[in-house]
Amino acid sequence: MKNPKAKGTRLEREVKKLFESTGFSTVRSAASLGKADLFIEGIGSVQCKARKTLAIYNLFDGADVLIVKADRKEPLVVMPISKFLNLLKRNG
Repeated sequence: MKNPKAKGTRLEREVKKLFESTGFSTVRSAASLGKADLFIEGIGSVQCKARKTLAIYNLFDGADVLIVKADRKEPLVVMPISKFLNLLKRNG
């Protein structure tokens, strides 16, 4: 089994690199600075979670974007990061 902390750190670095390659200024947060793993200029705080499996992938069912909502919560938009970066590029 891989170290979960190392897996999370790898994801944070990967996401940071992806956003920086698209021209966004990003900063990785120290663990003691709160809930966010990254701060991306123009977007805000970002929490990264790496898991072996996530049931949310099963909900896409061929869609490009998934919108999910829990009772009494604001809906969330879920999409592949490549689509999100393309959307930002087109509107930036």
